Amino acid sequence: MSQLEGHLPSADWVAQDLEQMLRECDALIESHEEQLRRLRDSIAELEAELEHARGNREEAARVLEALRAAVREGQQLRATRAQSPSPHLRVVPDPGRPPMTPTESETSTPAAPQLPPGNPVVLVRGARSVILMEVISTDGQREWSARAVTDALGDPSDAVRRNRSVLDNLCRLGALTKTEKPNNAGTGTSVFYRLASPWRAA
Repeated sequence: MSQLEGHLPSADWVAQDLEQMLRECDALIESHEEQLRRLRDSIAELEAELEHARGNREEAARVLEALRAAVREGQQLRATRAQSPSPHLRVVPDPGRPPMTPTESETSTPAAPQLPPGNPVVLVRGARSVILMEVISTDGQREWSARAVTDALGDPSDAVRRNRSVLDNLCRLGALTKTEKPNNAGTGTSVFYRLASPWRAA
């Protein structure tokens, strides 16, 4: 509907124009209210996800701290075990030392290895390295050959070479010392290993 030029709009025309404006406003309000509702729903979902993430983080932090505490306790137990003779080891007497009498062996308490003062504690890694260190720690003053260590473990004779390699690595680590002496046959030298520093399993 249009109005004639120079004439005032009629009441019907004004009413219809206002009704059209009302419909447009209603549509705009409804659209904005829908957008606002969606935004509120999104905010509620984000807040729920945020709360869930915070809960997961708190639980993960609690579990991590408990795990770290268990690891520290395990390391302390392994270190204590490493300094004590293992009940599963079969120790072969050193042929160069006189045997103890039955009464003496039953009543005496093994003395702690006499190590150079001030030596740092060596961290030993690897299951085989720890086992060999446990054997040698049963008698820290004894000079052990690779075969004697192998016999103490009850390993087959073909394990001597592998154990000797591990013992050499422990020497490079500083946990053991290595000496060579002429053998009894006088045809060469024999290698012996001895505890050099305090140690614990890493």
